[in-house]
Amino acid sequence: MKRVLFLLVPLAGLFAGCASTKLELASFSPLGVLGVQGNLVVHEVDSANEIDEDAGGMISDALNKALGGKNPEVSTAQNRVDYAEECLRLSLEDIAGIQVVDREKLTGSDNYKYAKSNVLSFMDTAVVATGYEPDMLSLGAKKARILMKEVGASGLISAEFEFDKRISRNQVSAVVKMKVRLFDERGKNVLTKEYMAESADKLDVHGIYDNKYDKEAFVEFFKPVTETVIRTFIMECL
Repeated sequence: MKRVLFLLVPLAGLFAGCASTKLELASFSPLGVLGVQGNLVVHEVDSANEIDEDAGGMISDALNKALGGKNPEVSTAQNRVDYAEECLRLSLEDIAGIQVVDREKLTGSDNYKYAKSNVLSFMDTAVVATGYEPDMLSLGAKKARILMKEVGASGLISAEFEFDKRISRNQVSAVVKMKVRLFDERGKNVLTKEYMAESADKLDVHGIYDNKYDKEAFVEFFKPVTETVIRTFIMECL
């Protein structure tokens, strides 16, 4: 099997990072995962890593959500987010060596359920990791402190993923962005930072008027790229 290499592109300077604030993940142990979510539809990004709005927006996403479809880029969305959640938890334990609060203990707690958003919409196309509630990427300091006290955590973390693609010179590559939010024992948001990685290997794109490529093979690119952004965040905060 051909080895796949990945190019890491941290989005430096946009957000406060571990290096500047001298945060150490060990001081947040036990750490609770507050929420993990990602996008349903894989959009195309331009050279500035921005989504091409002309290629589709909320209406397009909602239709994809309703129809499901045979497009692997849509049908594997839940698997992508669940893999990202599992990878985040395991990497925090294995690389950072910190204790992560049991997922069921946190998501099943009274204060987690109390803090969840009750606003559900057909137009909401965010994919939430299995077992978590939607719109749980951040909390007010008071709610965060109460939740941490109930589950025995010293900090909380959430991760918002964006799974995209880049098509250039008749080739497609996978792009993963991850925005991490970290909350200390006071419930204060002490870190918000975004990372990005892109697969170095690409697939050939065919078609004059529409882009055709092996989408089943393409979606497999997301796993190692997801691992890259998570690993980079953790190594930066050790």
